[in-house]
Amino acid sequence: MTHPDMPALFRISAPGKRVCFWGAPAHVPPFRSLAEGLEATGANTGNLFIGHGLFHGTDCAHKAFHPGFGAIPAERLHEHFDMLFVPASNFVGNGVDLTAHAEYFARTKLPIFCFGLGSQLRPGEAPALKPGTEAFLRLMAERGGSIGVRGAFTAEVLWDMGIRNTSIVGCPSLLGLRTTTLERLAAATPSRGRMAVNFSNNVRRHALHPEAMRACENALLQRLLGENAYYVLQNEQPEMEFLAAMAEGRADRASAAARSIAELFDVSATREDFRSFVERRIRVFFSVEDWVGCMATMDVSIGSRFHGNVAALLAGTPALFLVHDMRTRELCELLRVPHVMLDRPLPAEEILERAAEVDYGPFLAQFRRLGIEWRLFLERNGLGLGFHQMEVPQQVAA
Repeated sequence: MTHPDMPALFRISAPGKRVCFWGAPAHVPPFRSLAEGLEATGANTGNLFIGHGLFHGTDCAHKAFHPGFGAIPAERLHEHFDMLFVPASNFVGNGVDLTAHAEYFARTKLPIFCFGLGSQLRPGEAPALKPGTEAFLRLMAERGGSIGVRGAFTAEVLWDMGIRNTSIVGCPSLLGLRTTTLERLAAATPSRGRMAVNFSNNVRRHALHPEAMRACENALLQRLLGENAYYVLQNEQPEMEFLAAMAEGRADRASAAARSIAELFDVSATREDFRSFVERRIRVFFSVEDWVGCMATMDVSIGSRFHGNVAALLAGTPALFLVHDMRTRELCELLRVPHVMLDRPLPAEEILERAAEVDYGPFLAQFRRLGIEWRLFLERNGLGLGFHQMEVPQQVAA
């Protein structure tokens, strides 16, 4: 794994500013149960990479996450902070309600800097946002020089809403990349020696091709039951319930959860290799550092969770992204990371073969260009970008 003391490639500069963070969290406080820990992440452990990237990638006079709307009256927030930073996730969705947040931050006097805003809509789906959510999006547009969105699809959705001051910048989770990380990615040769896998089996309804996605994920899990593979969770409910039951010594609950997992993946719950897999090969992390550290021990990561694969990239481990919806598609297209569209049932062996052939040359070349876009984006918001010289190895340079 790359050493944590090595300088990051990019640093957001806000000299003399006191920055308040609200949005995706960077850390999880001590918790008493897996359910409590998951709630602290915003109901998805992948959110930690968004908050962690922006929080630790910012240099300023003082920074802290907002202590809660009841702790500081909105009208007095400017006495404690000079700017609001929003490490954003999929706010542009028809089921999201940000009414309370819109009302609170509208009463503050702070400029707002948003990085990583994404949409959960499908192509052609008309936005039916809750009034409070739309009000919050418009507030960020009014209070900021430019909203940082994940990709072209989200920019188009906002454009149709009349919000035009956007910058296509991807996700702040990538602020954690280091030169040594990129060097490891450039030199890596993926293998099946030790694999990490992630799935989106609980959000298949968002998929562009739900049945194809289900077939691909199920085939991949079934193929990996006998391999040296580890299934890393983000918020999959039966799997989380299984881990919680095992930790509590509740064999009855664990068996019920295992049956639910088996049903999701179309595999017999009585198979010995399945039982061994769920008992020994499922992992969940509530710390970015721990997650990245685990990924550094892997030879390759494969899956449909964007941030599950970002964990691998931050460790310098190559990943194959399985694209199932517009959220992952726009990010993969922007970053030019190796990806496969799940638009037809793919045999598991084909997915594994594609993973063995991933080429991170296009990503490394694109990342250099992305740094320039980040500089322009930050300047539009009155911020600066410091970055170290990025040496892209000649054998993979575009």
